[in-house]
Amino acid sequence: MNNKDASVNDPAAMLDNLEIVVPKLNTATAQADAIVANDETLVVVNLKAKLRPEDQGELEDAFLDVCEQLNLHANIVGGGSLLDDNGESFESVIEIALAECNDNIIDHIIGFFESTLAPKGSSLTIYQPSASSIDSAIIQDTAVENTALDSEAEPGINAGRKIHFGHQEGLGLYLNGKDLAPKIYQKYDIRHVFDKCNSLLKGVGMVNSYWQGYSETALYMYGDSYEQMVKRIEPFVSTYPLCNKSKMVKIA
Repeated sequence: MNNKDASVNDPAAMLDNLEIVVPKLNTATAQADAIVANDETLVVVNLKAKLRPEDQGELEDAFLDVCEQLNLHANIVGGGSLLDDNGESFESVIEIALAECNDNIIDHIIGFFESTLAPKGSSLTIYQPSASSIDSAIIQDTAVENTALDSEAEPGINAGRKIHFGHQEGLGLYLNGKDLAPKIYQKYDIRHVFDKCNSLLKGVGMVNSYWQGYSETALYMYGDSYEQMVKRIEPFVSTYPLCNKSKMVKIA
């Protein structure tokens, strides 16, 4: 499967509402309540990716399109973003109900994410169907602790094997939203930072999502190598006024 098979995280669409820092704190908790039929298998994908709900939705839509093309009977039945105390996502969860589950289908699922977005540390867990209808455990806000869906399954779900996958590394560019001169925020545009980073990362990565916090805005980039991405964007970041007092952090 090639990257061209799934067009996700369109930068132009993501930029529609992007501004430099919104002075409010998003403390929403991600929850999911997946209903799985008696004869279906629940597969939970934990992506070590920082994604907005809108960007995760695009990824899920692309996944369902590929499933339809391959005649895989799969439905998204739950999921969401796990958030830390600042309201920043640290993991994305996608719960999938499969009418049929075998190694070939699991390979297709992992192959899709490997060709689109699969940061290091991602995993897929299979919960075998039971004799009765089952509900998956609600994903609670786990603050900073990275516990994801390693929590115990509810009674009636037989936990199967857990498969680790993911090869991409991640770079978070955190732009300072409070300590620069007001004229800098007025004159320079974060959309330019977004576009420029995407252009500079061509062939080695891309900006997949972003986050607006109380005092900073982060652009999340995933690609082959953190060091390679830093090398590509550092000359621009070090000279563009809006990037002054910014920081680059390895996020995967």
